[in-house]
Amino acid sequence: MKRSAALVLAWFLVGPALAQTAPPKGMPDNAATSNGAVTTQEFKPISAETAAKTVLVAGATGKTGQELVHILLKHGHKVLAMSRSAERISDLGDGVLPAVADVTDPASLPAVFKNIDVVISAVGGRWPIGNNGFKSVDYEGNKNLIDGAKRAGVNRFLLISAGSAGREGFPFSLSIAPYPWKARSEAHLRASGLAYTILAAGGLVDGPSGIGGIKVATRADYIAASVNRANVAEVAVACMENEACLRKTITIINDDAAPPNSWREKLAALPQD
Repeated sequence: MKRSAALVLAWFLVGPALAQTAPPKGMPDNAATSNGAVTTQEFKPISAETAAKTVLVAGATGKTGQELVHILLKHGHKVLAMSRSAERISDLGDGVLPAVADVTDPASLPAVFKNIDVVISAVGGRWPIGNNGFKSVDYEGNKNLIDGAKRAGVNRFLLISAGSAGREGFPFSLSIAPYPWKARSEAHLRASGLAYTILAAGGLVDGPSGIGGIKVATRADYIAASVNRANVAEVAVACMENEACLRKTITIINDDAAPPNSWREKLAALPQD
């Protein structure tokens, strides 16, 4: 009990220092590209005939999850909203199908993958330890989702992660920080064989999408900055709708100097992992 209390206290002491910052130059990164090759795919919207997907959003009642649900519905997709709370799912409004399940309980997951085309995981732990901690949710929970999606034959998996995932040194590599666990879930997804995209966000803040610009980059070129949750959701849905984002780790931050929507043209040029 004393050890648990000490860990929680340590989190509150170092948590504010865990800003989304770029890895030092030359530092090995869990999301670094392996071959440096740049894809030559053009980033074009998929055809109207194939646009509508059935999408499972894990963590749908969280702030980022709610943004994902809103944009997916706006784009005409069918949304299965997954949460541990049926009541909170109902708060998402009309047009959303409920999926009550818990990523930390693998036995609760098989049913939610039925007839699903794409999984988007926006789950995240709230505490350093425990059943709702970073290890249990950000790593083990995402691992359960990835493995379940693969067994169910799901076509695509998108993971909302963090720009600083995999960064070494104090305090980022501490087990009470979320970043080591997010890095492990990223690595598990890359090795899974699924068609994946990892969206590594800067420091998440509230705010609308389409106000100001967005910068997308590789993990090696990641610059510490904040990003609107709505902007992360906008990029995630755009990537879900286009194969130019396959097998890529894409960092996302707000960039007021960038013209709105200029990021769309840059996605295809980013190298694959």
